[in-house]
Amino acid sequence: MDKKALEAFAREAAKSIKTESDLDDFRKMLTKVTVETALNAELDEHLGY
Repeated sequence: MDKKALEAFAREAAKSIKTESDLDDFRKMLTKVTVETALNAELDEHLGY
């Protein structure tokens, strides 16, 4: 994970967040994208069970 790229993304996204509703919508979208990406990712390491 590239922390500088994430920070740049967060700063850019924050520019368009003006209300609590905007923040909530962004949080929901980010959560959805994160979960979908995690579920679609290939399992690279053995979990041990």
